[in-house]
Amino acid sequence: MFGLNLSEIVSLLMVIFTCCITIANLLMWHSTRRTIRLQVSSNYSLNHQSIISGHRELFLGLLHQPDLLKTFATANGLNLEKWELQIISAFFINHTFAHYLNFKNKTLDEAYLEGFKQDAREIFSLTTVKEQWQQARSVYSPAFQEFVDTELISDDVTLPAKA
Repeated sequence: MFGLNLSEIVSLLMVIFTCCITIANLLMWHSTRRTIRLQVSSNYSLNHQSIISGHRELFLGLLHQPDLLKTFATANGLNLEKWELQIISAFFINHTFAHYLNFKNKTLDEAYLEGFKQDAREIFSLTTVKEQWQQARSVYSPAFQEFVDTELISDDVTLPAKA
């Protein structure tokens, strides 16, 4: 057969088999890296959502205990109504940030991005949310600041007319 003896045929088959195994290992390595990267991104998004949920639970716990809430506000010199509006506005901003992270980390399908941006534009059109954003924007990542400023509250962004 083509002038090859049995030893040469075995050697040739071993080379072909080794190449196939090497290619399979490289593909598996690449797939594993992608899976790990997605898992890290997913964990980051979940951890951030957990922090937001914890803050929300603390605040809602205070709201359900009016005497404690009043004591807390008085002890800290807070205008209770203004503080409640700031906290609620911060919840909306953090809610938007959590979803932004999910899209950025590709843990949410990008097909839903435009719908998310429309919802977020409506949130950021609220006066108290805009005010809270101006006070708190520096604590968010520069990428999120740019996203909010250009995609959500830019003068070029218009909301659809209400029916």
